[in-house]
Amino acid sequence: MDRSADRTGHVARLVGGLEQAHDEAIEVGNEVREPYRADGFAVRIEAAAGHLLALEALDRAGLTLMSVHPQADQSPEDALVWVPYEKVADFSRRIQEFTQNTATGTPRQAALVANMETVHRALFGHLWQESDPLPAMEERRWWELWFDPKIVESDPVATLRELAAERQWPVAEVALAVGERLVAHIQASGDELQTLLGTNACPVEIRRPTFAQELHSVDRSFQHALVGDLAGRIEAAPPDAPAVCVLDTGVDQEHPLLKTSLHGRAHSALPLQTPADRYGHGTEMAGIALYGDLAGPLERQDAVVLAHGLESVKILTGMATDPTHPRAYAETTANAVATAEVEALSAGPPHARVFCMAVTDRSRDGRNGVDGTPTLWSATLDALAAGTDVVAHADRIELIGAPDADASRLIVVSAGNIRGLEPRQIRTPAGRLDHVPMCDLSRIEEPAQAYNVLTVGAFTELTGVPEDPSFAGFRPLAASGQLSPFSRTSVALTGTPVVKPDIVMEGGNLLVDPGETLLTSHDVVRVTTTGKDFFRQVSSANATSSATAQAARLAALAHAAYPGLSPEAVRGLLVHEARWTPEMTGTDLYTNTGRPRLAKKDLMKQVIRRYGWGVPREQRVLSSAANAVTLIVQSQLVPFRRHQSGSVRLAELHLHELPWPLEQLRELGAATVQLRVTLSYFVEPNPGRLGMRGKYTYASHRLRFAIRAPGESVDAFERRITAQAEAESDAPAHARAFEGDRNWLVGTQGRNQGSLHSDIWTGSAADLADCGVLAVHPSGGWWKSNNRTDRVGRPVRYALLVSLETEEIETDLYTPIATKLDVPILGAPEARGAIGTRSPVQSEIDW
Repeated sequence: MDRSADRTGHVARLVGGLEQAHDEAIEVGNEVREPYRADGFAVRIEAAAGHLLALEALDRAGLTLMSVHPQADQSPEDALVWVPYEKVADFSRRIQEFTQNTATGTPRQAALVANMETVHRALFGHLWQESDPLPAMEERRWWELWFDPKIVESDPVATLRELAAERQWPVAEVALAVGERLVAHIQASGDELQTLLGTNACPVEIRRPTFAQELHSVDRSFQHALVGDLAGRIEAAPPDAPAVCVLDTGVDQEHPLLKTSLHGRAHSALPLQTPADRYGHGTEMAGIALYGDLAGPLERQDAVVLAHGLESVKILTGMATDPTHPRAYAETTANAVATAEVEALSAGPPHARVFCMAVTDRSRDGRNGVDGTPTLWSATLDALAAGTDVVAHADRIELIGAPDADASRLIVVSAGNIRGLEPRQIRTPAGRLDHVPMCDLSRIEEPAQAYNVLTVGAFTELTGVPEDPSFAGFRPLAASGQLSPFSRTSVALTGTPVVKPDIVMEGGNLLVDPGETLLTSHDVVRVTTTGKDFFRQVSSANATSSATAQAARLAALAHAAYPGLSPEAVRGLLVHEARWTPEMTGTDLYTNTGRPRLAKKDLMKQVIRRYGWGVPREQRVLSSAANAVTLIVQSQLVPFRRHQSGSVRLAELHLHELPWPLEQLRELGAATVQLRVTLSYFVEPNPGRLGMRGKYTYASHRLRFAIRAPGESVDAFERRITAQAEAESDAPAHARAFEGDRNWLVGTQGRNQGSLHSDIWTGSAADLADCGVLAVHPSGGWWKSNNRTDRVGRPVRYALLVSLETEEIETDLYTPIATKLDVPILGAPEARGAIGTRSPVQSEIDW
């Protein structure tokens, strides 16, 4: 920003604000007795309208960035910064140097000072990180306090506990350590907590806590004889088979359809709670996670051979939260994951595990879902998925250490539900009922925004109407193949890096009465499952809970079918094999010439943010047809390496030479073919709200994929990829389209969000025959920007899935590819699995 006209006046305002903040902090600190008195204070620095602060320049000035509020339509960016008393004079000097020129004639300290508009002492309300207004300061309530241990020498949570004991403020028994942040929960009024700003228990962020809420379900009843008959036809999987671990309200361990698959693996992460399910939701999820829709097995007479088993860890009681000692979802979830893994070590041989959590924070309904930014809960899931160790102490749970790829976890979570839908909410100006706009306005619920999880929304194909005469004239609200009326989306989260759900599964429907004044549910439009009550052993479930349990089941089946696949690869496989129904895209996705009917931005908003990549059918996930072949590559690369100059640079590029059946593709000539590519990996989160750019970006690293263009040499391809990686900014808003996007359905600007990227290349078979090389490369992250010595040089794991598909043309692509890879050619296409792993050709990029 050009401040040349009045640099002296600008500096005077900033220095004056700093001096006033210093004096006010001294006054506040004098009211705090030793040893709690802080050795510094927090200031709020506001940027000039339309400009961004140089956040890393603040660090170089000896200050510590606490949090950042990004610029919005009505407000500029502002940063909260911790200023040690001993650094005040130096910070003031740096600001005053802005009036001087360098040898080249430019202002000194321009990066630090030019975009600053005001400096003043930070108040309690400035630390508030939620988009909803700060609660009344006089109201006594629970708060979530985030601490940065680096700004003080003592343990801030220990200090908080001592202060709370003195002042009789209730504090949650367990704190949580995620990355470089400590998080504690305390009950007090805002007025009372203001004193913390003058202590060495000064929080860097204040948020609204997420505590366990109640769940609701509806039971149904079936004859015991039907259940007994099915129980006699079940062949349970052995204890070392893959398992779905349901994190919910517990499970009915004696249910005849669940008992043999549990192998006694039912536990509780809640103190003084048994694994029993008093509420029912957990038992319903367990039935779907094991059987899918139970109606099929109940109605058939053949044997049911199961390929996976069950585990259950209770994280909810279904009762109101204890107001004295609340348990945060993040703490409980981390504890539940540790419980499942520790108990499994002592119970028997190791096995693959899929965590299923159909629980979301409905308390954010007043704000209509999350705003897309990370929370304590979502960051905890990201850390757990990446393989971070969980260490429990008496007063805190720590997620510590570098992620371990061999300990990564597949966590499947729900997108969240719309509850209590009424006709008046979805009536269009033309008078008809349409639930989709309401779903689009209802943003996903916490923790569905987590990068590393598989987030599941709901669609429906249940459109039957009960034969009961009382339902005469009723109709289904959603058409077959359309979005379920219960499913939330991320359509309203444009401008954020969150694109969820990743996939959709069956979530049930609602029925509309003839007068269109009533919406009602019924077992006919719900998924059949197990019930917890002895006299109601068959129940039904719907919404994203049902969909999430089905997705977890499918992931466990994939682990059983392909034992060598990592959690990253299984997550990628479900997305890769998902397909949109015609109702999801509104029409055929492509024109007769093979071009997409929807523009990239419309596809992202109207389809992907609503349905993810569609529905992964079991047959597609577990088999490969002759004209649709999937190649799975599992590998690892080093994203960052220290250069001999001492700087940290992007390190490795992987080039995968794909085994195209060139002769067959050239025979197809101008015929349209599709190349579907999915890249799945896990990132280490940086959960503090620090601006999400540069060294403060959320993801530890980012990976990208690209394909060589027809006629492009490998050297030219590498140069193009290098330029793209260097051009990409850390800020999500700075994503840009690159050359070569024309053939891609989504393009780089839309697909490069989160840690799961998928896209479809469409073109002629002849052009594709001339490509043949796919690159995977890094493009930045906080590991690089923070110059982390314990992360630089560390390899990261990824899974790359590639499918080659043609129209219904009598051309066998499977056999020549299988022959080239030395994969056995089996008899029937449906018996063919995913083609095996290939080692990449590695190149060093000299960035």
